[in-house]
Amino acid sequence: MTAEYAEPSPDQATPYEAGPASRLFNAVLLAGLGLMLAIVVGLNLLLGERALGTPELVKAASDWQHATGGVTYPPPITANRPFKSLRLADRLPQINAVVLGASTSMGLPADAFPPSVRIYNFAQTANPLHATIGEAEYIVQHYGDRVKWIFIALDWSVGMLYQPGPPVALDLSPAAALSPHALPQVSFLEKLTDAVSWPRVKNLWSILRLAWRSPEGLTAVRRAFFATSGADYRCPDGTPARDFDTINRGMCVGFRNDGSATFADGHPVDPAQVEQLVHAGAAPGSRYSQPIVQGAGRINPALLAGLDRLATEFSAKGGKLVLFAPPLIPGLERALAESAHAGDSVRRTKAALDAWAKKEGLIIIDAGASERFGCTAAEFLDEHHAYPACYRKIMRRFWERYESGTPIAPGLWPAP
Repeated sequence: MTAEYAEPSPDQATPYEAGPASRLFNAVLLAGLGLMLAIVVGLNLLLGERALGTPELVKAASDWQHATGGVTYPPPITANRPFKSLRLADRLPQINAVVLGASTSMGLPADAFPPSVRIYNFAQTANPLHATIGEAEYIVQHYGDRVKWIFIALDWSVGMLYQPGPPVALDLSPAAALSPHALPQVSFLEKLTDAVSWPRVKNLWSILRLAWRSPEGLTAVRRAFFATSGADYRCPDGTPARDFDTINRGMCVGFRNDGSATFADGHPVDPAQVEQLVHAGAAPGSRYSQPIVQGAGRINPALLAGLDRLATEFSAKGGKLVLFAPPLIPGLERALAESAHAGDSVRRTKAALDAWAKKEGLIIIDAGASERFGCTAAEFLDEHHAYPACYRKIMRRFWERYESGTPIAPGLWPAP
């Protein structure tokens, strides 16, 4: 027997058909969500334009630090050379030494050196050895009458020694730093993608929340979205700071007057986690093991040749080139050297560096095994970024030996 089918009345909605009230609600909801998305995208595009940086922001940040000696940086945090080029030019009357390298060297402060060696730390985010050699060549050629010490990082643990290609020539002049092409060029699609990313949305909420709570009210909102920078404030140690970026506001993130980084957006390694970090860092396929194994101990000869030429040219002008392997968290170098997959590559790399440095008469401060200098896990931001406390221990030991009257033999120091 077949059940009878009853046609619904005209004014009766079926389970699959929304009534007028539901359609109106959906339309209002979608319109509201669309408006909210448009506001978020619009505000983040506005912030994004500033976060990408401009020559004007670079100069403003440099001028502010020159006047105050405070902590700052201009955006983007991933492109530091324009800012540091301006700061190097400003600092030349007070310095006679420069540190060059990647972010692993940013923790090296001026007070880690004796009074006779006055450094500016020119290290930058993700700066390869190809670039640091080019930077050093510019400094020797243009500032060689004032700079008498150059310290260059050899980041073997993250694979920079094995990268192919020759050193690149670079212009560190103030004019080049303020060129429109000195900063990364970003397409509108990339800007739009960035504007709807979760980190940007989260940062926008933080900015709006801080502005809402600020006693300045609308003035705080206007400064957050339209002013060149935030207001001056004090770091925990009393150093003045000013934020030119739209992120990390009020955190004292940036570069000190000596060029070293505060790393204030991070936290020291928990000593209880060291064993786990070392095990993970030395495991096959880790960000350390992978480039070391792929490099197989074959250091790019073009980089060594570039360093050799640099040392010769600098020595002819009365300068001294010192190389250093940045410190790793205690135990990591040993774990890599003892591993079945990376051990041979580490030993070949060390042996090649030692033999080359002895041949060329150069000293390499071998600080990878930081525990040999008394560094602790709490003196690291992560596995390969050391805080100033560790660097002070390393450099104190080096300078005590260097100034003792007993010459340090070329090659790796301390000896393997």
